Amino acid sequence: MSAVSFGDLMRSRRLLGSTEKPTDRVRPKSHHEDTRKAKPWRVHGDRNRARWNVFKAAALRSFDSMRHKHLAALRDARAARRAGDSVELPAAQERLHGDDRAVMTFMLDRHNHMTGELYPTYATIAAETGLSHGFVKASMARLRAFGLIDWVRRSKTKEGAEGQAGPQLEQTSNAYFFAWAEQLVGAARETFLNFLTIGLKKLGAARAAAPAAVTHPEMIATLARMREGLERGPVLVPSASS
Repeated sequence: MSAVSFGDLMRSRRLLGSTEKPTDRVRPKSHHEDTRKAKPWRVHGDRNRARWNVFKAAALRSFDSMRHKHLAALRDARAARRAGDSVELPAAQERLHGDDRAVMTFMLDRHNHMTGELYPTYATIAAETGLSHGFVKASMARLRAFGLIDWVRRSKTKEGAEGQAGPQLEQTSNAYFFAWAEQLVGAARETFLNFLTIGLKKLGAARAAAPAAVTHPEMIATLARMREGLERGPVLVPSASS
């Protein structure tokens, strides 16, 4: 048997001789989904939906502020180039894109305000936002660079591979979380904190102004009798001379 034919034979055995699929390569710094490091969840707003909505609004205001500054810098650089100055335009990865807001909004809406869990796949984000898989991946990198979102890579045990020898892991979706107070860049952090403070104060004032619910049984019964009387209409009382 010649060397070439022997090589062809070995190649065909590798391709056809085994039905086992080789273990998928797990990316560096990935943590198994069952470990604590793979669950970096943060709960914002004390598990209260109204308070969480204030956090969401403050984060989007912070995004808008950064986006405005990036547009201004790009506009100034283009004007300088038109004037003949040799100015480099800000690179795409150094400025937020308009559609990054759609990605950010989707992640905020998908965040579980009770548990902090957030782990959609790129495919899910792309399908829900109508953006391409490649754009979503690049968008996530930009959002992370400016501190608007962060994540931990995760792996999981392959289905049916429990208890088998050797590495039986595969990559799964990232675990996302928000750490605005620590990670937002520059003035964006102050913008976030200012709008968060204003929003929480307004929420607290609205709650204080709302009438307290009646819980005392006797008061409830009294109000019920008053309501019945109003529904029956005015009662004619005979005068003393009649």
